[in-house]
Amino acid sequence: MRASQKPDTGSSTYPPSVYAVAEDRRSVPPAGVVWWLGSTILLGVLVGIAWWLLAPTGRIFGDPLVSEDWVLRDLTLAGLELAAGITVGVLVALRLGLPGVIGRILAAIGGSILGSLLALGVGQGLASLLGPHGRDDLPGSDFLLASYGALAIWPAAASIIVFVTALIGLARRKN
Repeated sequence: MRASQKPDTGSSTYPPSVYAVAEDRRSVPPAGVVWWLGSTILLGVLVGIAWWLLAPTGRIFGDPLVSEDWVLRDLTLAGLELAAGITVGVLVALRLGLPGVIGRILAAIGGSILGSLLALGVGQGLASLLGPHGRDDLPGSDFLLASYGALAIWPAAASIIVFVTALIGLARRKN
């Protein structure tokens, strides 16, 4: 610095806007909502493929003509959806303290509903395209879901985990 120069005292606003805290901490960036929707929908595709591959009477093992295996086919989807619901619920629950929690929860639960429906469509679509195929004279032998209540397990599990975690967090703050 030269003697004739005055020192630069900087701008009148500090910290620069790059380091400043966002004014509205409740909002979530649109990319976050898209990420949660997209990841749960992608998980729905993976659950559908796993259901088609792993269920009795599915692609790998089981005979579609054995009626005792039809319940296991539905229970396999229910178990896979329970695992997906627990995964999504725990991931959302770990981020409850971050900004934009309402948008994140709505996107995750909405994506879980769409992912659950997509898992059904993917599993049944793969079975209709690639087999196994049932017999026309034996109703229920096709690779179809008979218990549609299994589709509610994923979003319900995720919702319950987030709800219980939020209640525990509120109870800790009160004490």
